[in-house]
Amino acid sequence: MSPVSRIASLATRLGARAFAAGRVAIAVTGLEHIPAAGPVLLVARHYHYVFDGVALLVSIPRPIHMLVTLDWVKNDYARRLLRLATAMVRWPVVLRSDEGRTRVTGAGAVRRHQRSALDDSVALLAEGRVLVVFPEGYPNIDRHYTPKTKPEEVLPFKGGFAAIAATAERRLGSPIAIVPCGFSYTRNGSWTARLNIDRAVYLKDFGSRQMLVRYTERRVGELSRSVAGGQGLLAAGQG
Repeated sequence: MSPVSRIASLATRLGARAFAAGRVAIAVTGLEHIPAAGPVLLVARHYHYVFDGVALLVSIPRPIHMLVTLDWVKNDYARRLLRLATAMVRWPVVLRSDEGRTRVTGAGAVRRHQRSALDDSVALLAEGRVLVVFPEGYPNIDRHYTPKTKPEEVLPFKGGFAAIAATAERRLGSPIAIVPCGFSYTRNGSWTARLNIDRAVYLKDFGSRQMLVRYTERRVGELSRSVAGGQGLLAAGQG
């Protein structure tokens, strides 16, 4: 990682800690399941448009990179600034490919963004880094738009993360650890985010990418429902 990226990554982590203070308490179980070294693909539920990322940045002991989307940003100037920021911390940017956005943006643009995001994601894993993916594509709580209508709703997982893992494995010639992560939230005057991390699985353990996607979708849902409250509290405050 370049000095600029290293400084930007540290600043992002410190910023997440500052943001969490006074806004959200974070409880974590299963940190021991994250490999101490080597490439890791964290596959997480997407519940809150900000707090999910904050909880991961605060909790995960290794530097992390997140696959994010900026198609919710309508202002061109703001989008350029955010693209610069994501480039500095090396967070791959993908364009969501749902039907409405495809009609507006064009299928060709969507494919180009997906290819770029795939290449950037694989490069990070090839360097032995930790990459976070939210395969639902949309959180339950979002200021802008979400197709979810219920707090407990989990959208079907898209298979992009399996393609990233398979491509990275071909480049490295070794397996990629895929770590399912569940999120659960409560609010009683203040927010509490509970993150539940499971042991790693590997593409070779499944007969196909589709089987990996379906297993991970089911497991992340289970982890999100079974998070133990109050353990490993890291940060607290009023929402």
